[in-house]
Amino acid sequence: MPDSLTGSVRPLRIAIVGAGPGGLAAAIALGRLPNVDLHVFDQARVLREIGAGIGINENTWRLLKWYGADKNLDAYYKKRDESVIDIQMRDGLTGELLGQRWQKDSSPVGPPYARVERYKLQNALKKEVPEGLIQLSKRLVEIEEKDTGLTLKFEDGTSFEDADLVVGADGIRSVVRKFAFPDHKLSFSGKVAYRVLIPQEDVAHIPDIPPSACFWHTPTTHVYTNPLDEGKFEIATRALETDENAGKVSWGQEATPEQVVHHYKDYHPTIRAIVEAPKSWLSFALFGGPRLETVTAKGRVVLIGDAAHPLSGAFGAGAAFALEDAYTLMATLGYARTHSKPQSWALEQFDEIRSPHYEKLYHILNTYEQVNKEVFAIEPPLDPSELVKLRLQKNAAGASTAWIYKYDVRMPSN
Repeated sequence: MPDSLTGSVRPLRIAIVGAGPGGLAAAIALGRLPNVDLHVFDQARVLREIGAGIGINENTWRLLKWYGADKNLDAYYKKRDESVIDIQMRDGLTGELLGQRWQKDSSPVGPPYARVERYKLQNALKKEVPEGLIQLSKRLVEIEEKDTGLTLKFEDGTSFEDADLVVGADGIRSVVRKFAFPDHKLSFSGKVAYRVLIPQEDVAHIPDIPPSACFWHTPTTHVYTNPLDEGKFEIATRALETDENAGKVSWGQEATPEQVVHHYKDYHPTIRAIVEAPKSWLSFALFGGPRLETVTAKGRVVLIGDAAHPLSGAFGAGAAFALEDAYTLMATLGYARTHSKPQSWALEQFDEIRSPHYEKLYHILNTYEQVNKEVFAIEPPLDPSELVKLRLQKNAAGASTAWIYKYDVRMPSN
């Protein structure tokens, strides 16, 4: 096949690896291009999303509307006004309120903020994907490069031949990324996230639970609580773990209460009671890696979502990043097709748009890391509550995140 999106007599043969939010968004977006032969592969036997809640901000709503999936979420959130607290920050040891933000409905595309269960977002996108497009039980183990294209080999012994383009939407442990950048290595962050959704009635007896999303901070860990719509209550935590205890090879591994509660024994009584409520948890060992200088390779591979930005945190906007990637890929391929540009040009344009965006995200994380080192280096050592307050102040002053949630990838100025 010539390196052109207009010179081929056959459809552009695209393989999307991964059917999470990013892969599903790519299936919707690329499916709107003419003359494509689209295939989606996922390793799961049953398509489901592991996790708890997920935030949907203005940038996410804007793209969900473009994907046609916003209507599939209407039943799962309440429209709110400025009388509602958006989020609180509290001292995890004393319970002191350190700050809060009120919700303001300034978004023209949807509610200012909503939080839904992850699988509901995934299902909302999946409803817009043509029936039968997704192939399950396809665990990718190898990619082979040939003159005629890329061959994907799966654990079940089957293969997919002659892919003109492979879209790696296969998450933080991306097999596609390993093929494209074999020297790129992930490392364990030393932290594990424990997450769970439980009925609100399980915590109804606990006094002083904030009525909104709330981060409870200590110098080394935090707990996030949020009473969701439909009577659910979300708890998401961070804890320091050794390599041996992290269960690093597993993602969404079941954890017992005993594995979790001891990390928060010094917290405020409200949080201790909340953390003791669940009968089981899911654990997520947190990995990260250095920023990729480019998210495309070999003129035939492009990474999107967590595969493209192996961050140890995604600012509560990981789904938005994946939706932005998929939209951008569709736009650059579509432009190349209508302007007689080669596929390699389309991927270069994608890279020029998205790589600087991810560089800005890494800059924020690097700033937070530097601030953390600074406050821990102060002599004499700060009281834990003073350390938390100073760190929050320095983080806010050093690296704003507000732009992330207003960002519109469709605007040329971005």
